[in-house]
Amino acid sequence: MEKKKISKINEFNILGVTIQVILTILVLVFVLLALIVNSKFFSYVYLFMGLDLLIMAYNNKRVFNKDKKMSMLYLEFGIVIIVYAILKLIGVI
Repeated sequence: MEKKKISKINEFNILGVTIQVILTILVLVFVLLALIVNSKFFSYVYLFMGLDLLIMAYNNKRVFNKDKKMSMLYLEFGIVIIVYAILKLIGVI
């Protein structure tokens, strides 16, 4: 049975996890704002969620050394959600 290789803790790993936590908190804050104040905040929810998925893909591959398929799935969904959010913000959709 092969042991999984655990990456060393360095400043990029700490930064990646910190950015992911901050983006997750921003998503939660903007969801609450969208539900309470104005539904136009959902465009920002999509934008931050897409960025969060991109950081999750990075962390999944580099920090946690997890499955490459899930990293690619996070990356693809992140790009699609960011494109959707940008189109929604500029008024195309």
